[in-house]
Amino acid sequence: MYWQNPEMLWLLILVPIAAVLCLAAYRRRRQLRRSWGDERLISPHSSRLSFGAYLLRASLVAGGVLFLVLALARPTVQDGRTELPQGTTDVIVMVDVSRSMASLDYKNRIPSDSPFADGTRLDMARYLIMDKVVPELGANRLGIVTYAGEAFPLAFLTRDVPAVDWVHRRAMLINSAPGNGSALVKAFLLSFQLFDLDSDPAHKKIIVLFSDGGNDDGLETLNAVTRELSSRGITLIVVGLGRNSPSAIPVKQLSHADRQRFYGREFYELNGEVVTTQLDENALRLLANRSGGRYVRVSDAGDFSFSLFAQRLEMIRVAGREELFIYPLALGMLLLILGWFSTSEFASRFGGRR
Repeated sequence: MYWQNPEMLWLLILVPIAAVLCLAAYRRRRQLRRSWGDERLISPHSSRLSFGAYLLRASLVAGGVLFLVLALARPTVQDGRTELPQGTTDVIVMVDVSRSMASLDYKNRIPSDSPFADGTRLDMARYLIMDKVVPELGANRLGIVTYAGEAFPLAFLTRDVPAVDWVHRRAMLINSAPGNGSALVKAFLLSFQLFDLDSDPAHKKIIVLFSDGGNDDGLETLNAVTRELSSRGITLIVVGLGRNSPSAIPVKQLSHADRQRFYGREFYELNGEVVTTQLDENALRLLANRSGGRYVRVSDAGDFSFSLFAQRLEMIRVAGREELFIYPLALGMLLLILGWFSTSEFASRFGGRR
């Protein structure tokens, strides 16, 4: 057995203090009775408890405090009957959320029952994350970084799939990251920081990039990133989204601020001209090749298989554990309740009159 919160054991000093306070109450009551008058005249009209009853109460209260402190320290034993899977792979998905990702290149190419069925490039990225990446993780961890003009940590590395799904559905939107543009290098640097912050050095690390190729940083800076990927041993999977032919960006798919700005217009405009966007496949291929990673272009949802590109995600099995705090907690509460009623008529009879 071991304690998960051993620092709580310092509170054991409260046990003798509780006992002393209970015994002090007996002395205080004796003093009060004597201040009222002769005890022989008061006793027939007022019940009193013996020192034995107060000693019983002190013992019960001290025992209750003792077991409550033990419960706070969280006694735990290794449970050899069960084993829990523990992942040894950490995955960060990087998603471009700039305006170009609002292009409807995947209309009618995402299952209609999906919440991402509008068919934008970002919708395809969101669908692939929840339908292709998350189910393959098992006990491994996932983090999410979005980027536009700046990078934003949408989710730190976690195994909490429901929490990731909640954030993914409600917060991964067009222009949900700060600024305008596609700061790809900043997204990589933030991903490195997340690995440094919360990833075991022995864990396998994977970055999955969902992008249409937009990059506002110079080639030299991007080359530094690819060298960093290689030196860190991070596997890079690049997912190209969009068509090779130009397509316009519907205003209704943009952020609320952009919809207000371009109210009444069908497509996003700059300087009075409709802005078009297309997949820059060469840039994405170059990024994957220089980092020793893998590249896949997605025309339909079936083109991407995370398990195929990431290969086998390893897991180990560790012994389970069982927390025992519930037992001292229940016993401590019972003793405190008995201590509270120990000055009742029942306790008076138990201790006897003096």
